[in-house]
Amino acid sequence: KRDINFPRCALVRAHFKVLKHTCNSSAESFLHDSKHPNQHPKPPPAMAKNTAILFDFDGTLCNSETPAMEVAYIELAPYLLEQPPTEDVMKEFCRINGGRAFEFMLEDTDKAREAKGLATIEVVRKARDEDAKVMVIVEPWRERLGLETVAAMRLAGTEPETLLTQQKDDTLIALKALATPVTNGVAMLDTLVAAGYPFCIATTSGKPRVPICVDAPNCNLRRFFPTDAKIHSGESDFDPPRFKPAPDVYLRAADAEGRAPEVCVAVEDSGSGAGSAANANIGLIVGYVGADHISEAMRDEHAKMLLAGKKAESGRGCGIVLLDIMDLPGLVDAFEEWLPAGGDKG
Repeated sequence: KRDINFPRCALVRAHFKVLKHTCNSSAESFLHDSKHPNQHPKPPPAMAKNTAILFDFDGTLCNSETPAMEVAYIELAPYLLEQPPTEDVMKEFCRINGGRAFEFMLEDTDKAREAKGLATIEVVRKARDEDAKVMVIVEPWRERLGLETVAAMRLAGTEPETLLTQQKDDTLIALKALATPVTNGVAMLDTLVAAGYPFCIATTSGKPRVPICVDAPNCNLRRFFPTDAKIHSGESDFDPPRFKPAPDVYLRAADAEGRAPEVCVAVEDSGSGAGSAANANIGLIVGYVGADHISEAMRDEHAKMLLAGKKAESGRGCGIVLLDIMDLPGLVDAFEEWLPAGGDKG
């Protein structure tokens, strides 16, 4: 069976400058940190390509991780063991949990509470027994994101029945107003289109969350994904949901593009997402640390996590990590050059 790991010689042919990192994995790893001039070179004329690119969405195409994860933290803050909630704790929560389903965060929080002999989240909500000192901190954060306060919802009798429902509703409100493309994301997609590469979205996030971001006034990525058939969701497309690191959403996305997983490139910003791509046997897994939910100080650590492969059954992580998403088309060109002829399924 052909080794699907992208050979290092292809990176040399792509003329990339890379910074070598050491991680616990036995494989070599790199953080790509090249600089680009203001004007990018004009891409070559479009040709039929074997390679398909499968994008995670939050934190790879769209700066949606920060508002979405801030909503998640704000929902959970009254019930977390670590108190009081702070801006610094929220930032680290957003970085660590980016790409995870809120369902898993709820489960982890309830397990931690039960281990300390505390009531579960829904028991506390129904009793309206949250710590008033914590709510004084949380309520202004809700208003900052354009969300109704918990006190106002309870006064009006409109509080959702579960925290999961509340989180999903609040996330849509925040993302519609705050979602933006990642830096150079639009130029990168334009370059892929001009070069003739097919691509789609393979996300754990549910619908309508991703379509709302695609259509958000400050994001406006709809021309690249003209129908929701180009958006594949681990939450919404499977019953029961198949969240990353399960491979299902990547397998579905590759199949929709008419490609075998081995001739696809996945682009990920989370450990669970990289694990999903590895478990799906995707040919090249590209990490990305340039979105706004990863601070400059934490990029190196986050890159090493993406490379480590701890969420993959095989222990395989990302083959390379990019700081500038505009480096992706050149990397895809090198992967395409390396592929044997005939990358379609079968």
